[in-house]
Amino acid sequence: MHPVLFRLGDFPLYTYGLVLAISFVIGGLLAIHLGRRRGFEPVFTSDVVLWSILIGLLGARVAFAVQNLDDYLQDPLLFLNFRRGGIAIQGGMLAGFGTAAWLFARRAGSARDGLDILAAPTLLGMALGRVGCVLHGCCYGKVCQVPWGLVYPETTGLGSLPRHPVPFYEMGLDLLLMAFVLGVFSRARFAGQAFWLAFGGYGLIRLFTEYFREGGTAGPLTPAQWLSVLFLALGAAGVMGLWGRPEVRRGGEDGPPEPGSRRV
Repeated sequence: MHPVLFRLGDFPLYTYGLVLAISFVIGGLLAIHLGRRRGFEPVFTSDVVLWSILIGLLGARVAFAVQNLDDYLQDPLLFLNFRRGGIAIQGGMLAGFGTAAWLFARRAGSARDGLDILAAPTLLGMALGRVGCVLHGCCYGKVCQVPWGLVYPETTGLGSLPRHPVPFYEMGLDLLLMAFVLGVFSRARFAGQAFWLAFGGYGLIRLFTEYFREGGTAGPLTPAQWLSVLFLALGAAGVMGLWGRPEVRRGGEDGPPEPGSRRV
């Protein structure tokens, strides 16, 4: 663990924040590259990525506050204290992808093509972000006896027993899914196919990794697992084309979408 990279006077620069910023930059560059293949101008794609990140972070914060409602009801100003951290990835995905879909549909008339180009970069960003989780000491797993378990410092209050390295589990699975999504993106049969694969695939990943993470349950599953079941169901239906099979926009063949077009 190394939660604080260094301090500028009394102001700490958190390692998690730096890793998150790096993941946004790398993911954004990949999105711009993929956007060219669907006919989106780099400047337009970068604008969408920026707004999606900002709204996504807000959505992730709201989702975390809902999951820890008692703490935030006792101290509502805690919501504004970002230095204490506290985000929920699934809430960020819903807010970020929702923002991107609206912008792509409104400004380019191509929501599903736009979501396709963000699918793999989002998975890449989340995978890199899990390194920040390990350095920060959050998202820790249950106590285990496997030889690859992580032992956290005594100062964290997590004891001296090894725990499942859940962030690394998810990082590896995110990268595998990203590679699969990139393959589907290159030969997609309809717009939205890569996005729905990433959306449902992440639901499956989170459904699995939550079994190794320490936390409360709501019935037989954790709150994150219940949401993961929804992700998986919606994604599976989307991959099968139940939400429609619009034609893929090929930037190299057809050029960029015409402004004001309404193909979604």
